[in-house]
This record gives sequence, C-alpha cells and structure tokens, in this order.
Amino acid sequence: MMQQFLLDNFRRYQARGIEAHRRGDHKTARTSLLKAAELLFKLAAGSQGELKRIRQEKAYKLLEMAKSIAAKPSPTPLREERLAPQGEEADEGRGERWIVTDVPEVSFDDVAGLEDVKAVIRKRVIYPFQHPEVARKYRKQAGGGVLLYGPPGTGKTLIAKAVASEVDAAFLSARCSDVMSKWVGDAERNIKGLFDAARQRPRAVLFMDETEALVPKRGGDSTVMNRVIPEFLTQLDGIQGRHSGLLVLGATNRPWDIDEAALRPGRFGELVYVGLPDLPARRAIVAAALKGIPMAGEVDIDSLAADAAGLSGADLVGLCELAKDGPYEREIKTGVPQELELEDVQAARASLRPSVSAAQLARYEDFRRGLRAAR
Repeated sequence: MMQQFLLDNFRRYQARGIEAHRRGDHKTARTSLLKAAELLFKLAAGSQGELKRIRQEKAYKLLEMAKSIAAKPSPTPLREERLAPQGEEADEGRGERWIVTDVPEVSFDDVAGLEDVKAVIRKRVIYPFQHPEVARKYRKQAGGGVLLYGPPGTGKTLIAKAVASEVDAAFLSARCSDVMSKWVGDAERNIKGLFDAARQRPRAVLFMDETEALVPKRGGDSTVMNRVIPEFLTQLDGIQGRHSGLLVLGATNRPWDIDEAALRPGRFGELVYVGLPDLPARRAIVAAALKGIPMAGEVDIDSLAADAAGLSGADLVGLCELAKDGPYEREIKTGVPQELELEDVQAARASLRPSVSAAQLARYEDFRRGLRAAR
C-alpha cells in the first residue's frame, strides 16, 4: 500500500516538474523534480533486483535534471512560496518553514462524495465568510478553529484546501515537524511566526496537520511540550474576535490524543468527522483513477466501487494502481495492446488489505458518542 502511495505521488511531482520546466517556471520545476527524486529513492529502497536498480538510476537522473535547472525568476506567477518565522533567520538546523499557497485551485466539487461532511462545513465555516451580513444578523462569526478528524487517507487535506478555495483565502500548511525544534524557544517562536504570517493575509486558512503531535494530552515531563502547548493555545484563543479573516483547520487521525483544553469553544470549537468514503465517493475516486485506461467490457466501475466498502480514498487509489499493473506488464512483455480485465481487479482486491480496521472504526464511533454526550 505504501509503495503504491509513493508511486502515485512520484508520478504527480514528476509530471508537475516536467510541465513547469516546459513553460519556463524554473523554481517550481526544480522543487518538483527534487521531490520526485526523493520519492523515487524511497520506492527503490522498498524494491528488489532489476526494478530497484532502474528506480535508483532514474532518481539520480531526476536529481541531475533538477540541479541543471537554474533558479531563475518565473515568467508566470508562482502558486507557492516559503515563509520563515517572523523575526527569525533560518539558521542551519533551526527555524523550520512552511508552505504558503495562494487560493488553491480545488473546490468542493473536487471532493468526491462526503455530502454530509461538506454540508456541515458549509454551514459552520464557509457561509459566515460568504454571507457576512446574514452571519452578523444571526451572530455567526467567521474565522476560528475547526478540527477535521477521522481515519487516514479520507481526504482531510483536500477538504482543507477546498475550504480555502471556497472562501477565496490563502492556504498555509504546516505539520508538527515544521514547527518543533530541539532548540530551546524555537518551537514557540515558530508557532507565533506561523500565526503572524497567517494574520498578514486579509483572509487565510491555516492548516495544521498531525494536530495531536502539536497539542498532545498533558501530564508528562516534557519541558518542550509544557511550553509549546500553552503558546499554541494562546495563539488560538480569541481568533474569532481578533482576526475574523483567519480560519485554523486542524487535522488528526487520533483525536483522543489531543489535549482537552484545545477542544474548548473558541479554540477547536467545531469537530467534524471525516469518515471512509461512501458509495458515491468511492465511485468518483475509482472513475478518476481509471480515467483513460482501456478496460474490458466486464469491468464495471459501479460494481468495483460497491465491492470496495471499507477502503479509504488512499486505499482505492492503491487498488487501481495494483489493478493496472496487470495490463501494463502484459503489454510490455507481448507488445500487444491490452485492456484492464476483471481478473486484474479481482487479484488486486484480494491482495489489498484495508488500511483502517474495524477496531479503529469502532474507536472513532466511541469518540463521536463521547463528544455528543459531552455537548
């Protein structure tokens, strides 16, 4: 499953780098190709024999290609930039950075299915931005904090980007690893700098992935976290009152590990469960993953989606990648055009184990019941 995930991302970054190089966007081309090389080295590490050698050679070629591209100013506006913490120079090993992206080119139409989730987010998050006068009339405030939680691979990051697009906001993305530092005081400064960078924008969505690692339950003897958690909560406090154009979206696979103080109203006051894809979502994901692939008449997208209950979005993409390996290898060996056959799909489904177990799903349901009881 991990190999398929890495392969999918490698292809995406490689295509982005080649396209950027073609149009003269040297900075994006270099960054994307370096990322593609990194992913291909990881793929090679998990491969054996001739495939491992081929992947290593191609990764080195991508590295050389990236190095040969001069970091010249792009003739077209760049979609991404790197921001350092305010008032801090990024010395070696210090001052982690994060990605700032102008309004993402993704909308809720790109989020397959999950209509209940989108309805909740529209009502609680998007409408106050889009209809401020009505929101003021009913005392619904824009901005604030929302936590997206649920199993891995269910599209929480995509939803966060779609929210930024729907409200026409800049999108700032950071993980715990972007913020934490072994140097005393750096993590706190990074948190402050991240929020300051977001507040500089008239309207911004600050996306905090792996939230449970940034604000874990307190009670241990970690002096770092005993400083970091209060600083994060201080920055989160009163966002609605101080900066109504800032929305903080957290994402976590482990909501039960988050400090309860972070889940109070005024902080992450809204918790939205993003579960496994329903049937319409599964069909849309499978259709997108197999778009343009020659298929035998016996392969039916609807049946494939119906039989894939219990798989996450990432699992579904991995399933399609595994299924495509059959006709791909047959055509290479025979030189004759092939089609995706039902046997390819069945073999892929038999070899793919769901990344989310029944026990994990039960724990999410227990957490949701606990939230309802507490509120």
